[in-house]
Amino acid sequence: MVRAVYLILVKELRMSDQSPITAPAWRTPLLCVVAILMVLGMLRLGVWQLDRADQKRDIADQLEARSSQAAIPLIELVEGSKVESLRFRRVLLKGQYLQNRDFYVDNQVVNGQVGYQIFTPFQLEQSATLIMLARGWISVGESRQKLPEVVTPNGPMVLQGRLNAAPAQPPLWDDKYAVSEGDVWQYLPMLEVANVLPSKLFPLVVELAPGAGDDPTLVRKWPEIDDQQVAKHLGYAFQWFAMAAAFFIACLVLLFINPKRSARRK
Repeated sequence: MVRAVYLILVKELRMSDQSPITAPAWRTPLLCVVAILMVLGMLRLGVWQLDRADQKRDIADQLEARSSQAAIPLIELVEGSKVESLRFRRVLLKGQYLQNRDFYVDNQVVNGQVGYQIFTPFQLEQSATLIMLARGWISVGESRQKLPEVVTPNGPMVLQGRLNAAPAQPPLWDDKYAVSEGDVWQYLPMLEVANVLPSKLFPLVVELAPGAGDDPTLVRKWPEIDDQQVAKHLGYAFQWFAMAAAFFIACLVLLFINPKRSARRK
């Protein structure tokens, strides 16, 4: 749209060098109105991106404050809590792993190496609800034909971690591909995962804290809370404001300064 209006303005400049008969008197005022609307539109988009940056900053601040709170027993949050308000909340878990129920989420990169994130359902004590535990990363190994072995502790355990969303669908995912093949999953659609488990599944996962008792071969390197989304929206806002300024200057040159110069030459 911006390019189309700019090309029209260039055409106006060329017509200004011709006789007045070929350039209708209403054309320049009309183009001025269109140019003003375009500049206002770009400024509005820039302001909208600033608003989006403020929203992302507020979300990041909320997550940071939530993650700094003391850990509480997960059993207190299982029933009646809004899932959206629990992300990055630190929790304590009492219960035990389900045996032979490991989920290998594929194409996970840590320190430049490709591997799997290991997820195992955990039966909460005094509750029928299962919670999926993100236990850590393990390398693919020498061949994808054989999954790396993971030791799953047996018996009652007390663990600590933080709540987070399950691995989301990869960008550009095509539904023609299978989400899972045996124990290997491309991501974790929690509704589908719940269908293969014997009990109700909590919609969030728990990323185990470093040092929590488990298989020591698993690497835990969870994403940190950052303001990259804030910086992205601020960058978009700058682009819109810069485009508005450049377009405004171009309009001044094409519609007012150049026509005057052409008139003086004549």
